[in-house]
Amino acid sequence: MSRSAFVFAALLTLIVAFYVVEKVRGNATWKKYQTEARARGAKLTMAEYVPPPVADERNYAAIPLFQDMFKNPTPANPLAWPQISGIKQPPFDSVAKGERIDLAAWQKFFVEVQMLPAAGESAPRDVLQALEKYAPQFEQLRLAGARSECRFPVRYEDGAAAALPHLQLIQSGARLYALRLAAHLALGDSPAAYEEFRSGFRLYTALEKEPTLIAGLVRLSSLGILENAVWGGLVQRQWGAAELEKIGADLARVRLMDDYALGLGSERGFTNMVHDQMLQKGAGEIASMISMSSGAGSAPNAAASTAMVGLYPTGWMRQSQTRANRYLDEMLARVTQEPPRVFTDRAVPSLPLPITGVSTFERARYVLFFLFAPSLNELERSYAYGQTLLDQTRLGCALERHRLAQGRFPATLDALVPALLQTLPRDVMNGAPLFYQVTPEGGFSIYSVAWNLTDDAGKSDPKLNTKQQPDWVWTVPGK
Repeated sequence: MSRSAFVFAALLTLIVAFYVVEKVRGNATWKKYQTEARARGAKLTMAEYVPPPVADERNYAAIPLFQDMFKNPTPANPLAWPQISGIKQPPFDSVAKGERIDLAAWQKFFVEVQMLPAAGESAPRDVLQALEKYAPQFEQLRLAGARSECRFPVRYEDGAAAALPHLQLIQSGARLYALRLAAHLALGDSPAAYEEFRSGFRLYTALEKEPTLIAGLVRLSSLGILENAVWGGLVQRQWGAAELEKIGADLARVRLMDDYALGLGSERGFTNMVHDQMLQKGAGEIASMISMSSGAGSAPNAAASTAMVGLYPTGWMRQSQTRANRYLDEMLARVTQEPPRVFTDRAVPSLPLPITGVSTFERARYVLFFLFAPSLNELERSYAYGQTLLDQTRLGCALERHRLAQGRFPATLDALVPALLQTLPRDVMNGAPLFYQVTPEGGFSIYSVAWNLTDDAGKSDPKLNTKQQPDWVWTVPGK
């Protein structure tokens, strides 16, 4: 045997040995993690999160509005309004920006998109007239609202290809209900406005058991739309005490940190399913996933990815999968529901930041993990702000009920307990009481120390987005 042939054979032997060793090591690491996780009751598969079937007569989702979307491979959103180039949709109520909904702007918008023939004397009435376009859909949702359960016909077994057309419908529905709510309040009809809130809230609860992270985020967004609409009515002193009591009772049922745990837990099941599918289907499937994750979806890039991934050790995939699961464990350990808290000081060693400091070899070995983990960077902050907005809305409803009964807002939040609230919510970020102060003009503000854990005296920065604010502030100005 020539020297070059000997060197080649030795090198080939080393390469084969490397792949075999890494495969054994990766499988052993994953099996050990599975045993540990199962011992503490962790759910590792998507099947463990998928809700059971529900009989149509009890199923909120078993109406044509939803079912037709799943039957159509390219469904149109039946609750969307016309999109016309150059015509911009007006904004909704925004606690973070301190902006109230402008029904006159919406009246003009509906004329421009031809949902109204012309503007009348009453913007609120015109808005309600324009939204009659969706009367059949609203009626379906109203009748279904009494059904106690909900199970959408999602094919979770399709993994990343699973169709979720109902999510856009739910978010659009929440916006429509918020708009109708504002119009009814402007007309002085607080009971009708509450019925819109209740219908929107039923859309929110429809996703209560849906095991996908994106469904959880749509649910969170839909709730926020309704809460902002409630705030808008409080700013204008338009709500009646009876309706505020009902809204408070509805919101008291919400458990956002449990929603967060379901979202992350089901993301674990989805991640494990995708890893298993990729290992079963081989290099082409792995390359496709990497191309989609990195935005490199063109044919030349996909072909190059397939060639490179064909050389990727499958044992490294199991190592990456194990690391992803440990990362989710660490993220889940940073949150509690009783009481709702986010503990930002609890370590997340699986994801060293900044990622740019991670060695090239480590990033190659855990490439799938490093593609996956950064997508969750803002998740904690989204739910922390969502919990803050929830607590502030509940307090705002109780404070307005106090004002309606006593003629003024109380000097401290303690005055709300126990007549209006059983207990006072505390700041999700540090467990301390939320800051509350009555303004000289007769309004009030409630704020959280937000993500920086620092009392910035209720400061907001218009240059920053909602979740990046120094404090998370909820203000009702004086009249």
